[in-house]
Amino acid sequence: MSHKPHYPQVYRGFTLLEVMIALTITAMVMGGLFTLSAGSKQLAFRAQQSLQNSTAARAAVNEALLDNEFRDLEPAMQSDRYTIEGMDVLPDAERRTAPMSDLLQLYEIRDSQTGETIEAVRWIRADLPR
Repeated sequence: MSHKPHYPQVYRGFTLLEVMIALTITAMVMGGLFTLSAGSKQLAFRAQQSLQNSTAARAAVNEALLDNEFRDLEPAMQSDRYTIEGMDVLPDAERRTAPMSDLLQLYEIRDSQTGETIEAVRWIRADLPR
């Protein structure tokens, strides 16, 4: 007589609950990766804009330093974004051994797009030595 053992049937595969949990975890990970990707793109865009603004401001500062009343220098920037305004000339030093033909002048650069103001000092050429 042949006797067959009564083993329970074994089903291979995943249950519906296991598949749903795996899909939920995958969706959460993918959502986090997409959020990080979008954030890094925004950060790169802001960094590029900041670099362009600082480069334009540096060019305006260089123009202000070069344009020191020699009146033979063409404007380095053809943009109406920055306005450069000369302010007061600083007082002469009290102790001086020889007259100077260069003086220190305050100047201001205003950015019409952002409203920022840069104040600095530059050398200007005086008409006569002081």
